[in-house]
Amino acid sequence: MRRVKNVNGKSIGPKIQKLALFGLFLLIQAQVAYAEATSESDLGAFLEGVGDFLIRTVGPAVLVIGVGVAGVGMALGDERAMQRGALAAGGGALILLSRAILDFITHIAHF
Repeated sequence: MRRVKNVNGKSIGPKIQKLALFGLFLLIQAQVAYAEATSESDLGAFLEGVGDFLIRTVGPAVLVIGVGVAGVGMALGDERAMQRGALAAGGGALILLSRAILDFITHIAHF
């Protein structure tokens, strides 16, 4: 990635460029989400879609990556890598089970 010069003639590093691009992406996504929420049902549908994306895509990915990191750490004998991998796998499992946990809590609380 080449360096971009700002107004003062100083160069902006690639990390700052990537961070600015990510921030711009988040801003655009927030505008799209705000524009779509014309009513409460639209907002509910949007949040349901985000939840489905997290549960069906992000959760399994984090779980698989965590198991992989723990396995590699175990093969190399690195205890710290095994701990980090197990923690990531637990987080992925928690994301996967979040809908069931929420249903359980609402059933217990009689909502």
